[in-house]
This record gives sequence, C-alpha cells and structure tokens, in this order.
Amino acid sequence: MLIKNPDGYRGERWKHRITMIRNLGTVSNTLGIENEVERIWSSLMFHDVVMQLKLYTEYKEEGRIKDKLLYANQPINVDLDPLHLDSLDKVAFDEMRIIALSMTKQDERDSTFHLKGALISDNETVLSFGGRVKQLPATVNTPYGTLTFTRNPNGKMMEIGKCYKATIYPPLYKTLRNLGNFSVKQASKDYSTLRSILRYYFKESSIVEVTYRDQNLRRGSDIVRQVELSYNRMAAADKDEIALRSEEFINDRLNRLAEELGVVDSSIENIMRKSGITSFSDAAQSVKGSDKFSSKLANAESQVMIIDELSSYVKDPSSRYEVIPTSIGLNDKTTERLIDKYNSLVQDRNRMLKSASQEAVHVKRLTATIDELHSALGNALQQARHSASVSMQGIAGQYNTYQGRVHNMPSSERVLRDVGREQMTKSKLYKILLKRREEMIIAQTSDAVRVKLIDEPLCTGRVRPNLLLAYGIATGLGFVIPYAIIYILSFFRYKLEGHKELASLTEIPIIADVPISKDSDKEKAGIVVRPDSNRMEDEVFRLMRTNLRFMVVQGTTPVILFTSTTSGEGKTFNAANLAVSYALLGKKVVLCGLDIRKPALGKLFDLRDKERGISTLLSMEDVKKADVISRIQPSGVNKCLDLLLAGPIPPNPTELLTHDSFRQVLAILKETYDCVILDTAPVGLVTDTLQFSALADVTVFVCRVDYTPIYAIDQLNGLVENKKLLNPCIVLNGCKDNSFIGSPDYLMP
Repeated sequence: MLIKNPDGYRGERWKHRITMIRNLGTVSNTLGIENEVERIWSSLMFHDVVMQLKLYTEYKEEGRIKDKLLYANQPINVDLDPLHLDSLDKVAFDEMRIIALSMTKQDERDSTFHLKGALISDNETVLSFGGRVKQLPATVNTPYGTLTFTRNPNGKMMEIGKCYKATIYPPLYKTLRNLGNFSVKQASKDYSTLRSILRYYFKESSIVEVTYRDQNLRRGSDIVRQVELSYNRMAAADKDEIALRSEEFINDRLNRLAEELGVVDSSIENIMRKSGITSFSDAAQSVKGSDKFSSKLANAESQVMIIDELSSYVKDPSSRYEVIPTSIGLNDKTTERLIDKYNSLVQDRNRMLKSASQEAVHVKRLTATIDELHSALGNALQQARHSASVSMQGIAGQYNTYQGRVHNMPSSERVLRDVGREQMTKSKLYKILLKRREEMIIAQTSDAVRVKLIDEPLCTGRVRPNLLLAYGIATGLGFVIPYAIIYILSFFRYKLEGHKELASLTEIPIIADVPISKDSDKEKAGIVVRPDSNRMEDEVFRLMRTNLRFMVVQGTTPVILFTSTTSGEGKTFNAANLAVSYALLGKKVVLCGLDIRKPALGKLFDLRDKERGISTLLSMEDVKKADVISRIQPSGVNKCLDLLLAGPIPPNPTELLTHDSFRQVLAILKETYDCVILDTAPVGLVTDTLQFSALADVTVFVCRVDYTPIYAIDQLNGLVENKKLLNPCIVLNGCKDNSFIGSPDYLMP
C-alpha cells in the first residue's frame, strides 16, 4: 500500500536534526509516515471498516460438528437500524448486548422461513421471540432495535431443514476483537545497503505492508481493500474540514477588506475633489526613495493584521477545540507547524468523541494535550506578533526618513499619500487572500487519494493452527495422558486387585484363588463344596487341599491355621469349606473356633450353644480328653466334621491362649482326629494368633480381592521375615470366575 506525500523524518537519530520545508501554501495535515501507519492501525479507522462491510453481523450455517462461517454468500442479509446499532456501542463497556437469530426453511414450495431470536445481555437471555417470515424484505421490532431482513442477491439458496444463524454484535466489540488480526508495517526492511539505511533514517519509503489474518479468504481481502477506502475518506474529511474553516476565514476577511477599500476609495475621491489634485506625479518624484519601503511596510502590516486575526480566533471561546485556519499567508513557519499539529489533535479528539464520552480517560488525556498546545500556540502568536511589530517598526523608520524629505509638501497631498499607502496595503492583502483561496480550491480538488493499493491482496497460506505442531502435541498427549491416568489410578489405589498384583508383592506361595460364590450355590453354613461334583468351587478347594498336603509332614495329624489381616476377608468361610473337603475323603476333621473375641463359627453353622467351647477348657489347669470330647459338637454338614466352638467370651483372651491348657487341648485333638483346622483371630487387629502360631504345621493367610489393603501384604512379609508365622501360604478370596485358580508351584515337605 502506497502512502502519498508523507512528511516527517527520523532526524532524531542524528545528532543535528534535519528539517525540510514542504507544501508551502497548500493544505496538508500529514505528520509523517510513522503517524500515517498509526492512523491506518487505529481502532477508529478499523471501526469504519467494520461499519462499511457490516462485519458486526456474523453469519453461520449449522453443521453436524462445527458451524460453517458464511461471508457475502449468506441467503439472507440481516441488519439493525443505525440509531440502535450506535447505542450498542455506547453501552458496550457496561452491558454486552447481542442479538442471536436462527432461520430455517421448512417448505420448498414457498419462500417463507421460520425465525427464532434471542436478545442476550451479558450472556443471559432477556427475551426470546420468533415467528414465520412470509416475504422479504421484512422488519421485526425488538427492544434492541428494528431488524431488517432482505434477500442477498449474491447468496446461496436456503436448503430445506438447514438452520442458518445470524448474530449481531456491537461494532466496537468486533473492532477490538479483530484489531489484533490486523497489522501495518513499512515494507522496507533491508538495511544492508547505504540506500536502505538512508531510507530507514529519513523515511523516504512511503510503502507499507498491510496484513490481516482471517479464516475466510474473501472477507480478509475485502477488509484490506476497505482499509484503503476508509483511510482515503477519513483523510479527505480531515482535509475538507481544514479547508472549510480556512475558506470561511478568508471569505470573512475579503468581505471586510472590500468594505475597507471602499471607504479608502471614497476618502481619496473626497480629498482630490477638495484639494484639486488630479495625480501623484509631483509627489511620486518627491517620494521616489520611499516607495521601496512603502511596499515592505505594507507587507509587514499585513502580517501583523493576519496574526491579530488568528490571535482573536484562537482566543475566541466559541472556537475552542475547533480546527484553526491555515495557509492564509502567514510567514512564520513555526506557528504554522504548531497550527498543523493542533488541528491534527483536534481531529483525533473529534473522532474519539464519536465512540466515547468526554469523561473517558483517553479523551481527557488528549484534551489536556490540546490545552497545553493551545497555550503554546497563543504564546507563539504573541512572539510572532512581537517579531512582526519589530520588523514593521524598522521598515517604518526607513520609510519616515524618506518621508521627511517631502515635509514641505502641501498637507492635503501628504494626507492623500497616506490614504494611498493604506489603500495599497489593503489591496495587497486582498490579492494575497484571493491567491490563497484559489490555492486551497486547487489543493482540495487535487491529490484526493492519499493511500493506494499497489498490489492485490494475496493469501500467504495458513497462519494458524500450525498443523505440524498440532499433530505433534496431539501425538505427545496421546502417549502422556494414558500413562498419567494409569499413574494417578495406581497412586490412589490401595487395595489388592488380583493374583498378579499379589504375586508381585510377596514371595509367599499362593495355593488357591477362591472365586466369588453365588448364594444359590451355598448350602448350610455357607458350604459350597459338594460330594461327587466337578464345579469350579469344588476344584478350587481340592487344589487347596492338595497343595496343603505337600506343605505338611506326611504321617502326622496336620494342624492348619487360618488367619487374615482384618475381619471380613473370608477366613472362616475358607476354613469351613476346606474342612468339608477333607471330610469328603473320609478323614475325621475338627474345626476349632479360636477367634474368642468375636466368634463367628457358631453363627455360620447355626449353633446356639455358647456355653460349650474352647474358652472354658483354657481356664482349666489339667484338661482331660473327656472334657474336650464333651465340648465338641457335630457340624450337621458331614458326619466326619466336628466343631469346637469358641465358647463364652472371656475377659482375658490373650492370657488364656498362652496357657499350657491350650497345648493339652491341641494334643488331644491331634490324637482324636486326622486333621485339625484352626479358625483364628486376624493378626492385623490383635496378637492372639501370634501366641500359638508356632504350634501350627501350616499358616494359611487369607486375602480378599478389592478388600485387603496393599499394606497388609507388607505386614505379612514382616511377620514371615521375623518368623512369627511358620510355613506360611496365601489363599486369595473373592476372585472372578475367569481368574487364575491355582498356583503351579508345589512345595515339598
């Protein structure tokens, strides 16, 4: 994009500033290429682009996954009346008002469509409306303004059943949101040559590169083209404003000078008629030497008059914050530059007031700058007036020297000469103002285009998203997220999940995985082992019985101890079913309930005699076989299975279990039965089991899936390492049907 006639240079980069005088006697409000770039990049200019292209209305076509953006090819154009559209901007910082519309065509036989709309304030729907639009153009009145619907001559036809959406935003919102996608920079960036360096420092390059990022190529191209049109229109408006003020000032001065020249001509005519003087030939020869300084004096007086008029205009309160006339013949270039800068700031303030109030922070800041510049301008005019007065006094002194030589001239002729000089001064000023007015008219009609596109807007390719980066991030997240989820789940998991995890936590052999049994498979006392059955439950306990056989010394009565970390893990259930499995072999088995703190064996077999139990035997000093036999009860499940319940709950269970009477009871049971199974208390809660664990041949530790905490395995490993549990093994209870049901390892005695 080419910017014509840019002024201003980067002389600050040099030690001595270089100034150049341009555009003498023409209308110009340009402050340099840098300022022009900022004006193109300003929100006020882009706001005009949004208004001209109606970008405040966004059209979309509903899709299955994502709505498709429509631009210039939407079936129907929707707009809001200008008055209410401007009100959306005025309240945008306090209340975000949006109008959301959806249009659906339901019948292809006519051109009507169904309209649904919502008025949204700060993301909350305040009013919903709708209806059938029978013909276009159509209008709908809402509290936010009057909506107009017209057919787009270049748009696509509405498809049956497809929803088309239109959303009207405040123009200021769309301006600020899209301004980040807009950038302007100078095209020259090569500093490798002397020519490029000089161009960079002196800003000889007036070509800028305008870039806009948009997801719609056509809309982005139209925005770049509209930037050119909007900028030229705003520049022409600024120039016309200054030219209009200057023309009004010059025309007013011309009218006043015409009246004054008429009065001077009448005075000359009266003097000539009274004095009889018909020409100035005699006076001309006498004052020939003063003619030269008379012309200079007239110019000096005209400068003083121009400065006085400008001073009066500047001091006038009614002209405050209005542009000051320029190019009216003022010779003081410093004052002219101040006036140009003042006019530029005033125009910027007037543009800001179109979208903001006088109380806005940026408007107050700019107003303060204008006030400071106004004061400086007044001082500059005073200084210029003083300089012009000094110059005029010097010229007048020279003129009076020559005039002294004609002091003998008749008084009437001298008066006539003075009046003639006044006539000459006003005539010269009149000609100057006429010349300036013609120059302004020529300047106003010429150089109308300030910015011109020198190349068509081109698409440089996809800016975002970066597909390579997006694919890389997606691939990385595809690997990281699953591992993170697994890690988090494992971090918060604290219970056993299955055989593999249990095997990874301990080296103690796992002799069986007991599946979850259905209630329909359970018989009395929760027994799932049945004679002559090949169900999974029967096979599991057969496998457990077989593995235990290889863990005890053959030829002796094995003592098998069942324990766990806490209650509820199924040690009583597994002990009872293992006892039944042994009984099915024809062996005499006794199941002892040694959890005398919280007995559960009697409840399981539905035995209510709580007075007969092992706790009464432990309190005896000398236990006889008859005492033990008297307290044993039949199980009612299998004739080879007997029960020795816990009995009454004693106050000192730990002390009782350490008595020698327990050893006597255990010896009697080993003499009487082929297998002794002990259902003991959990080792994770009390130390009762550890008091007699050394008397057992095998210690079976029961764990339960999704119940036993992982730290319980560490506790078990510690007990085994410290030899508090002898010959240990593990039974995993509560497994699924398809889980591993047995250990392939066989431990020889």
